[in-house]
Amino acid sequence: MTKYSISAANRITGKSRTTISKHLASGKLSCSEDEQGNKLIDASELIRVYGAACDFSREEGAGQPAAAKGSEQGGQLPLSSVAAQLEKEIAERERERAHFRQQIDHLQDALKLAQEGQNKAMLLLEHRTTGGGEWQAAIKQLEERISKREEEVALGKSQAVESAKQAARAELLSQPWWRMITS
Repeated sequence: MTKYSISAANRITGKSRTTISKHLASGKLSCSEDEQGNKLIDASELIRVYGAACDFSREEGAGQPAAAKGSEQGGQLPLSSVAAQLEKEIAERERERAHFRQQIDHLQDALKLAQEGQNKAMLLLEHRTTGGGEWQAAIKQLEERISKREEEVALGKSQAVESAKQAARAELLSQPWWRMITS
């Protein structure tokens, strides 16, 4: 297997040298030492800890071809890991889209209801302002009809009284004069 220095691991993973050193010290990342005491990290160990963040093409130099040969099987792990992450992200985005579609549908329904209510209110207001004169005119017509009827009744009453007086006079005058005195 190909092994990399902390500096090379920094370039491969994109993590800072300090972060890699901390991971080595905490045991999150394991390493070995060469003859000079330099810490060397296995390519598989970088893939295990940093997964998709590893890009071995960033490491230039003599170790690159060996790393590519040695991590052929290890290269599958990051690709499958990336594919799994990608599938999770796609599923999450689809869930979010569905949620947003539901919100959009709900808001559109609420907007339709609000617009219908506003339209009904406008119709009522228009009817009240334009139609208000109709009932007032109807009341006025009724009052006029009642007034005419009262006049007709009063006229009819006075005519009936006058007619009754004339009939009584005619009856009295049709009788002989001595009966008028005796009655």
